[in-house]
Amino acid sequence: MPPPLTHLRVVDLTDLRGAFAGRLLADLGADVVKVEPPRGDPGRSVPPFAGGVAAPDRSLPFLYRNANKRGAVLDLHEAGGWHRFCTLCEQADILIENLGPEGERRHGLTPAEVQERHPHLVHVALADFGLTGPRAGWRLEALPAFAASGALHASGFPDRPPCWLPGYAAHDCGATFAVAGALAAVLVRARSGAGQTVEVSVQEAALNGMNPWSIPPADYARLYPMLPVAPPRNADGAYHVLGTADGYVRVLPGSPRQWRAFVALLGNPAALEGEHWGVPLFRLMNGDVVRAVAQEALAGRPRAEVLAEGRRLGVPITAVNTPEEFVAEEQTRVRGYFRRTGFPHLGDAPFAPAPFNFSRTPAVLERPAPAPGAAREGSFPPRAPGRPGGDGPQRPALAGLRVIDLGCGVAIPETGTLLAELGAEVIKIESRANIDFLRRVTVEPDAVDRSWTFNDASRGQLSVALDLRAPRGRELALALCAAADVVIENNRGDVVCKWGLDYEDVRRVRADVIYVASQGFGRGGPLGEASAYGPLNSAFAGVTWLWNHPDAPYPAGSALNHPDHIAAKLTAVAVLAALEHRRHTGEGQLIEMSQAEAAAYLIGEVYLEAPCTGRPAAQRGNAVLYACPHGVYPSAGEDRWVAIAVVGDEVWERFAGVLGWPLDPAFASLAGRLAARAELDRRVAEWTRARSVEETAAALQAAGVSAMAVQNGDDHRADPHLAARGAIVTVEHPEIGPERHSGNPMRLSRTPLVPPAAAPRLGADTEDVLIRVVGLSRAEVARLAEDGVLT
Repeated sequence: MPPPLTHLRVVDLTDLRGAFAGRLLADLGADVVKVEPPRGDPGRSVPPFAGGVAAPDRSLPFLYRNANKRGAVLDLHEAGGWHRFCTLCEQADILIENLGPEGERRHGLTPAEVQERHPHLVHVALADFGLTGPRAGWRLEALPAFAASGALHASGFPDRPPCWLPGYAAHDCGATFAVAGALAAVLVRARSGAGQTVEVSVQEAALNGMNPWSIPPADYARLYPMLPVAPPRNADGAYHVLGTADGYVRVLPGSPRQWRAFVALLGNPAALEGEHWGVPLFRLMNGDVVRAVAQEALAGRPRAEVLAEGRRLGVPITAVNTPEEFVAEEQTRVRGYFRRTGFPHLGDAPFAPAPFNFSRTPAVLERPAPAPGAAREGSFPPRAPGRPGGDGPQRPALAGLRVIDLGCGVAIPETGTLLAELGAEVIKIESRANIDFLRRVTVEPDAVDRSWTFNDASRGQLSVALDLRAPRGRELALALCAAADVVIENNRGDVVCKWGLDYEDVRRVRADVIYVASQGFGRGGPLGEASAYGPLNSAFAGVTWLWNHPDAPYPAGSALNHPDHIAAKLTAVAVLAALEHRRHTGEGQLIEMSQAEAAAYLIGEVYLEAPCTGRPAAQRGNAVLYACPHGVYPSAGEDRWVAIAVVGDEVWERFAGVLGWPLDPAFASLAGRLAARAELDRRVAEWTRARSVEETAAALQAAGVSAMAVQNGDDHRADPHLAARGAIVTVEHPEIGPERHSGNPMRLSRTPLVPPAAAPRLGADTEDVLIRVVGLSRAEVARLAEDGVLT
């Protein structure tokens, strides 16, 4: 069977920062034509280079992020090139660009102009700060974009500058939401005939996809004043990275059972005795004690022994792998994640494909990135005429669809939340007998409706309480699945099989169901039934190790729940692709994925580095090989920082002008600046330390230099740009009152999103759903409650 999006045609007018959007669509089968200017995409000059040769066909980031695409070289400022570009757009379904508002105006590609010329086209405008608002004209390179997301402020040790995750994490969040919005708009076009604009702000997408939990605590602090509303950096936080005799492990004992197993792994030390240690928030607030005790217990033991015993006891635990160790892991090899493509200059280097395994429509990896100038004019076959669009009543994209959420935590519930915001009815099946562990992240142990993490992850869903230990509870859950278009789950191992709710069980009662199974390490392999959470998936994939200053005391990475939040959005993309396939064929299917592989997909060029350059991936802190100065510098005030990325010699001259520095010939080239990196960083820090972050960022952006304050939750809640765009939304929760969250970063010009809604109280919708969807009477529901099935 062909991939799910084989029928779609995409014009990709993004630079390297936005290239992941086209790569994702291409991996799902779309025919993507990357348009480059005659001088080539600047991304072709970004190191590292295959074979150590700085050539435009050897940039590993470019080769990775533009795989599966065809190429077209067009001069949009020349009449012939512009005409050919317009022909491409007329034949295409989707146009993706990240020109920003000024670039759109300069190229004649504003949303109004595109829709007037190509009314059928889904036009995706991926803009660093969106197309409107006070900072709409600012440019974000990868590091300042990470600073704008809030993820940078939360990462690293408190005695060092915040440390970023190398790569394009913030822009990849924007690209993922861009693809989700594009596919939603394609589904809408199927019923309306009309295209539309999908606008996505990189800042808002990265806040939502990396660090959304930074927003709600300020409102929960009204009830619980001891909660920190903008927590300081604390390295690995409560997701402890612990040294063994020959390497590091990461642990995350979330449930009471897992905590008891972890204490047993440590030899049941007296320091961790007492009922108070069973309260997650108490452990969170006393993490230094847990770390000290655990480190003493494990320091002399071999890592393999600690991992084996921990897994036998049921502790969520994994190695903190290097990227090369992840490639070599037995779980990775048994699942066959990496591909040996034989692409030019890559040979048999491990190439990361999309992390989706579709049972009917496999994703593809069949074409190398376009060679420089290889295709002077990409083209599509003529497009079949569509029916004219109208401006009649607009419904949300997924109106009329029903989703059953069997998941817990983040990686699946946030998929459900995004689908709910697009219009689906999402019903979460849960129970006090097997409670979603996020509901326990509270100050009061039994206040299961007052968890800011749960109430962020499961917004807009309905809650049905069913005890799935009871046969009747399982029967009702299966009846709900039979009435659903999509079922999503992320339970450990064979849990859904024991419930009788696995894909084959559901398919027997709903043949066209789209069923998602998303496990930490994926199904199958030696770790197929192991417990895992986001920080463990990052550690397993080599992300945690990479995310460090080279002189860090240990490879702490970050206390963020990466990749949970963005993996959830990638899962939503897979669901939308499967829905588009079902629209064409009537077929449902199983989508199986590993969250660790999702983390790997987002940094895929890193795994190419060792085999293609002869040098293994390195911990570089905030330094990169393609820009200097490039770092996080102190500003006036306590723990205030500004991220600056000086990319290119012309930008260097503008940067030096702002700082009042004479143009030293020694620094005129990138090589000269890299050679003097330490000196330049020292001088830049002297200049920034005397100014506020706002003053520094504004002065540099005015000169065309990418810079951004390293924002935290307080900054976001008070940010006038985010306020002007309505990016922070307020919902009314029945127990908390008004609470703020990061909003959906997608803006569809013709199709409304569902207004933000609070997360459900446990079981709040049980009676309504069982009557309306399953067809029970009120008396039958009452008897079920009396029998203890609805707990």
